[in-house]
Amino acid sequence: MTLLFVVIGAGLLCWLATWAMRLWAPRMGLVDVPNERSSHVRPTPRGGGLSFVVVASALTAWALLRSGRSLPTEYCAFVIGALVVAGVSLADDFRRLPFYVRLGAQGVGSLILLVGTGWIREMELLGGYILHLEWWGLPLTLIWLVGLTNAYNFMDGIDGLASGQGVIAAGTVAWLAALRGADAVTWAMLILASSVFGFLLHNWPPAKVFMGDVGSSFLGFSFAGWAVITSEGQSAGVPFLAWPVVLAPFIFDTALTLIFRTIRKKRWHEAHRDHFYQRLVRSGWSHLKVTCLYLGIAASQGLATIAYYGYRLISPGLYAALIIMPLFGICIAVHLAEIGKARERERGT
Repeated sequence: MTLLFVVIGAGLLCWLATWAMRLWAPRMGLVDVPNERSSHVRPTPRGGGLSFVVVASALTAWALLRSGRSLPTEYCAFVIGALVVAGVSLADDFRRLPFYVRLGAQGVGSLILLVGTGWIREMELLGGYILHLEWWGLPLTLIWLVGLTNAYNFMDGIDGLASGQGVIAAGTVAWLAALRGADAVTWAMLILASSVFGFLLHNWPPAKVFMGDVGSSFLGFSFAGWAVITSEGQSAGVPFLAWPVVLAPFIFDTALTLIFRTIRKKRWHEAHRDHFYQRLVRSGWSHLKVTCLYLGIAASQGLATIAYYGYRLISPGLYAALIIMPLFGICIAVHLAEIGKARERERGT
């Protein structure tokens, strides 16, 4: 019952904190003014993600202490690393920092986490096969932490997309963790889901506030960090592979976009409008329509993950198909939307 009150309280606190941020941000210069790369058309307060950074971190620590034990070492390392990433990202929201500064902060935050938790040494593949990584797991874990942090930041470009994905991913993992007896992860993800939902009420299309780099980087690092924590130690219990699956729309979009930009010899870290979700918006889709497409896919993959890892209701082959097929639906949607847009231009000329 206490946990239920904490979870509900997280959402209410975050809703109030985000409302306060909407009033405070413009006075501090935290306003996202549209430019040629933007998907919005009017100045909008940013930095609202600070609300769930503070609320989720504080209430998760309180819930763990309330359970009658000291804070796990891995959680302390996670919080310190996450706050390093979030702090530099907040500074970036105030004044754009060079990319290498943000990347350096992400590297420092990741190393802090690894000191407290270790790295991913083995991974359970579909069908129960175990992949032993040993020392190879160290660089792969660093790539995972920094890569997902940036991927989440790249995907925070339209109303409700990053926050909606955060609610679905955290909610899915909380459900799975509860089924597998990983109490600490259950509490952390429920509190995170509720906190981000409180923010989402302000961020749903048309958004009244943006989460900013402080919010998107924190969410990316949080999901990546908890995936490392749950691979070993006191909080073990959620298979590592479940984490990238519940975030598959973001990882898929970012990976293919970076591959295409690399082939075209473009700098991958520069701001652009080449992501699939941005191409859909440029082709005439509304923010609401694009967000619902991505969140619908995320929800279906979350349910498939629960069915496979939580209840063992489906085979590994069917699970893989349920994960992969919807992702190509994004490619099809982009292709059809761009064809339709091209035909409209031809008719206009």
